[in-house]
Order: sequence, then structure tokens, then C-alpha cells
Amino acid sequence: MAGAGELRHRISLWKRGDGEDDWGQPIPGAGPFEEQGQAWAKIHPLRGGEEVMAARLTGVQPVIFTVRHSTLTKQITSAWEIKTDDGTTWDVNAISDPDGRKKYLEILAQSPGQS
Repeated sequence: MAGAGELRHRISLWKRGDGEDDWGQPIPGAGPFEEQGQAWAKIHPLRGGEEVMAARLTGVQPVIFTVRHSTLTKQITSAWEIKTDDGTTWDVNAISDPDGRKKYLEILAQSPGQS
């Protein structure tokens, strides 16, 4: 498990805001992404497995972000995005509490493929 000293990367957490249809009616989650806050994270690129290697061939890099469990981070769903300080956007795929103690969360994410 990551120690506090390993959380060296500042990340921004983004969630899709509400949009409107052609008649001005609100549509939840259909608008542009809006920043919800920031957190410190450890970034661990995945290596090895067959699925990881296949993803890399398509230009996708899967990583695990480890963050502290907080009121902000416990809201994260697979509909959110993460932005790192180098400008990379990461699509969230899955969130887990690895030891069940609500101390840290691990977020599996990947960068969009290069088309």
C-alpha cells in the first residue's frame, strides 16, 4: 500500500456537468466536464499482462492512481476523468478500496488511444 510520501502527483478530478436538450430541459451528465477538486496521488503504470500489452498496441496506457479516501474521492465513478499536471486526460475505468479500511482508493484509468 502507498505511504503518504508516495503521493507525489497533483491530479484534478473532473465530472460531467448537466446539459440541456433543444428545448432547454436539463439533462443530467450531458454537459461539459467540470473540475470537482484536486488530490495527491501515486501513479503506477501497469506492465505485463496480455490485456495491457494489447492496450499499448492501440496507444492506450493503463495506470493505477492511488489516492487518499476523502469526501471528494469517494464520489468518483467511471463517468469521471482525471487530468494530470502534464495535460494528460485519463478515463476512469474502476475504483476499489484495496484493503477495505477506507484509507486509500485505487483508481484504474487509461489514456484515450491515439487515433
